[in-house]
Amino acid sequence: MNKIQEQIISHVQMDIEPGEVVTEELLTELVRFYSCRHPLSESEFKEVVVDLQSKLAVRMDRGAYVKEKNHISWYYAAKSSINPQFWTRYSTYLYKDAGFNSDVINSIDAETDEMMDLLSDPTQQLAFQRRGLVIGDVQSGKTSTYLALMNKAADAGYHIIILLTGTIEKLRRQTQGRTDEGFVGLDSTAFNKNKDSVFVGVGNIDRSISGWAVTSTTSDFNTSTANKLSGKLSSINSPVVFVLKKNKSVLEKLEGWMRLFNRNPATGTIDSPLLMIDDEADNASVSTKPGEDPTTINKNIRKILKLFSKASYVGFTATPFANIFIDPDSSQEMLGDDLFPRDFIYALEAPTNYIGAASIFPKEGKYHFMINDNGDCERYVPVKHKKDHVPGEIPLSLRKAVAGFVITNAIRDLRGQITKHRSMMVNVSVYVDVQKKIADQLDSYVREMQREIRNYYMMKEVALQYSSFAFLKDVYDQYYSKCEFEWDTVQTALWSAIAPIVVRYVNGGNAAKNLNYDENEELGLRIIAVGGYSLSRGLTLEGLSTSYFYRNTKMYDTLMQMGRWFGYRPHYEDLCQVWINQDAVDWYSYISEASDELKREVRRMQAEQKTPADFGLCVRSDDATLLVTARNKMRTAKDYTMTVSLSGNIIETPFIHMNEKVQADNLHVTRQLLESIIADGIDPVCGDKQYALADKLQFLGVPQQYVRDFLGNYQSHTANSNFHTIELVKQITSSTDGSLDKWDIVVASGTGEKKLNVGGYSIPCVQRSFGIRPDIGAFQMSGSKSRLGNRSYAKGGLKKVQADKIEAGEHAEQIKRFGEIRPLNQNVFFKPDFFDETRRPLLVIYPVELKAPIEIKTNEDLQEQNAVVNTKNVLIGVSVGIPAIKGRESKQYQYKINLVKYREIMGLDETEPDEIDDTIED
Repeated sequence: MNKIQEQIISHVQMDIEPGEVVTEELLTELVRFYSCRHPLSESEFKEVVVDLQSKLAVRMDRGAYVKEKNHISWYYAAKSSINPQFWTRYSTYLYKDAGFNSDVINSIDAETDEMMDLLSDPTQQLAFQRRGLVIGDVQSGKTSTYLALMNKAADAGYHIIILLTGTIEKLRRQTQGRTDEGFVGLDSTAFNKNKDSVFVGVGNIDRSISGWAVTSTTSDFNTSTANKLSGKLSSINSPVVFVLKKNKSVLEKLEGWMRLFNRNPATGTIDSPLLMIDDEADNASVSTKPGEDPTTINKNIRKILKLFSKASYVGFTATPFANIFIDPDSSQEMLGDDLFPRDFIYALEAPTNYIGAASIFPKEGKYHFMINDNGDCERYVPVKHKKDHVPGEIPLSLRKAVAGFVITNAIRDLRGQITKHRSMMVNVSVYVDVQKKIADQLDSYVREMQREIRNYYMMKEVALQYSSFAFLKDVYDQYYSKCEFEWDTVQTALWSAIAPIVVRYVNGGNAAKNLNYDENEELGLRIIAVGGYSLSRGLTLEGLSTSYFYRNTKMYDTLMQMGRWFGYRPHYEDLCQVWINQDAVDWYSYISEASDELKREVRRMQAEQKTPADFGLCVRSDDATLLVTARNKMRTAKDYTMTVSLSGNIIETPFIHMNEKVQADNLHVTRQLLESIIADGIDPVCGDKQYALADKLQFLGVPQQYVRDFLGNYQSHTANSNFHTIELVKQITSSTDGSLDKWDIVVASGTGEKKLNVGGYSIPCVQRSFGIRPDIGAFQMSGSKSRLGNRSYAKGGLKKVQADKIEAGEHAEQIKRFGEIRPLNQNVFFKPDFFDETRRPLLVIYPVELKAPIEIKTNEDLQEQNAVVNTKNVLIGVSVGIPAIKGRESKQYQYKINLVKYREIMGLDETEPDEIDDTIED
C-alpha cells in the first residue's frame, strides 16, 4: 500500500463519526471523494476499501480491575476542570496517523479514565505513594495504552514522567521513538541532526504544546545529559519525560542527580508529582531476594519513588506472574515497600484483530493453520545443548521456513506492500556463540539462494530444474498455493523479494545496530534475525511473518514473551508461519488457558469487590511440566521456591515412578485407604443416577484423616513439581476453617484388562498413553501433554444437576468471549460461581494400565512396548481438587526444590551467566 492510499484511509477515518453505521456504499463514496486529486487504479481503490472495512470492524471490550477498598474516586469529578489538550491531540493522532477506529479509541479513553481514577490526584496537598499493575497481552498494543495514560496524567498535573523499558538499549530506543511521536511531539534527536523539521507524531497535530524529553533515541540518561539540566525540573513549564532502560548505572545516576538538584531542603523530598510507568514490569523490576535486601534494579526504583512526596507507580506487562507473586509468603513485604500492586490490578482486553495464543494454538483456533512442526531441529540444535555446540546440517523444517519467508516477501511485494518492514525470527539457543554459528550458516544458505534466483528467475519453467527454484516451488505448493497469485507470477517477483534480505544475529550487545528498522524506511528492512533473550523481551520485530522456535524453557512468562509472533498482521496474516515443536504447542495451549483464566478471575473478583492482596495467589498452576515464574534468579539462588495455589485448582501426578517397588508400595497404600474406609462403615455411592459420576466408585464426606494418611504415604515422583505430598499434608492439617474436614473420594475406572481389586470391588484400570523418561525414571502420562486425569472426574461428588449447571454456565461465557465452544478445563468445577458451600475437596485415585503402541515403528516404540510388558503392577496416579469457596481464605503452600532439579526442569546446564544472551547493558 502506497502513501497516497494511506492518506486517503486516514481522511476517510477522520470523516466517520464515532458510532456511525458504515456501509460499503458509504466507504466507496468517501474513498472516491478523497481520491479525486490523486486517482487510484481499480486494484488500489479496492485495496483501500477492504483495508477500511477491516479497520472499522475492529472492536475492543473494556477491561476489568480490582482495587484496594479505601481509595477515594477523584478523576471523574476533576475532568470538568482539566484541559485535556495532551489527550485530545493524542486521540486525534490515533485516528489520523495510527489507523485506530473510533470504537477502539473510545475503549482506550474509557480504560485510561478508570486508570487515572485509580491513581491519586496530583494536585492534592497530601503525600501519596500508589502502586498499580496493568495486564495486557504479548504484542497487543500496551504502548498505546500507557501513552494515553501519560497524556492524561500530563493534563491532570503529573509534572514528571519516568518511563522504564526493558534491559537492552535497542528496546529503550524503540520506546523513546514512540514516546516522541505519541507524547512529546518533537524528534528527540532533531537538533543534533540539524533536521529541518523537529515535529513528529502528535507534534504535527498541535504544535502549541509539547512534552520535554530529557533522554533521546540516541542517549539514555547519563552524566552529560545531567550536566545540561541546570536548575530544577519544577522550573520547566512542560511535563518532563525520561525514557530509561532498567540498568543499575542509569538509575543510580538519575536518582543521585534528582536528589542533589531537585529536593526541597525543608522536606527532603521532591514536590513535583511523579508518574512512573514500568514497561515489561515483570522483567528486572521484581526483587528476587527474600527479606530486606532487594535486588539492585528493584532497590533503585524504590529509591527514586521515595524521593517524591507524590508518586504513582504503574507496571505494564503481559506476563504478570512474577509481579503478583512478590513475596506471597509475607504479607508485610507484599503490602509494604515493595512494588507489589497493592492499590490496583487492571486487566486489559485485546482488540478483535489481535492474533494471540488463544487463536493460534488450539486446534479449533482461527489461525491454527500457522503452526508447523520442527521436531527435526533436535538433530540440529538439541533443546539441551552446551555453549560450544556446533550445529549440524540445516534441517528441512528450517530450510522450509526460510523459503517461506522468501515467498512471503514476493507475495507482499505483489500486494503493493513494498515499503513495509519484513522479519523472520530464529530462536533455538540461549547461547550467543551458537546463535552466531546459526546466523553464519543461514547467511551462506540465503546467499546461495540469492545467486541462483538472480541468474534464473526470469526463465519461467526452465528455472525449476535448479534446486533453489524446485524447493521454493514445493514450499509454495504446500503452504501458499491458496494465495491470489499463481506460481509463475510469484517466480517473477522472487529476485526483488530476496535481494534485500539480510541475516543477522541479535543480542543485547548488538541489537541496536543489527535490528535497525529506522535506517531502512525507504524500502523497509528485510531481516532474518537469529537470537534468544533479546528477541523475547519487548523488542518489536516489524512485519514478523515467519517464526522458527525450538526452546526448552518451561516458565509461563518466558514462554509467552518468546512468542513474538503474537500481535497484528494486517493484510498478510494468511502468509504467517510459526515453526514449533509439539511440546511447545501443548505448553502454549495450556498457558493461553491459564492467562485467559487469570483475566476472568479479575472480572470475578471485581464483582466481589476483592483487593489486589486477595488476587495475589490466583494464578493457575496445575501443569506439572510448567513453572509459573522464577522467583529466584538461577545463577544466585541455592534453591527454588515453588508456590502452589490450591483454591479453585486441581493438581495431579502425571509422572509415575518406573521403579517397581515404589509402584507396589503406592498400590498397597491405595488398597489400605479404600479397605479401611469400607471397614469403618462408610458406604460407597455407586449406581445412583442423581450423581454426575453415577457409574464410578465414590465415597462422600470422608473424614480428613483418611486423606492425610494416604497422601502422607503415597510416593509422588519429584517431576510432579506442584504435587509435593509433605507440604500438601501440612496444608490440609493446618486448615482451621473446616473447609478441608470432609472429602469426597472417587476411584477412576476404564476399559483396561488389569483390575484394582479391593473391598469386594474389581475396578478396571484406566488406560493411558505414555512417554518413557529414563533420565528421571518416570512414565509420563499422555506423553508430552503430561495429563493424568480428564475433565469428567472433576465432577466427583457433584450431583448431575450441579455439574450440568457448571458446564452450561462456563460454555455460555466461552461462547460470548470466543464465538465458539472451547474445551472446559478441570478447574472450572472448583470455582465459586457455580456451586454452593456444600462442595467438598476431592481426591481422585487413578488405577492406570499403560496403553501399548498400536504398531512398532521405531526404537522408541519398542522401548514403550517393553515397558508395558515389564510393568506388572497396577500404577496409581492421584489428583486433588480444592474448591475456592466465596468468603474463605485462599489456600496455598510453598516448597523448595534444589538447583539441580531447577536446571532439570528448565533444561539448562551449569553455564555461567555471561555465556547466555540475557546480558543487561550499561
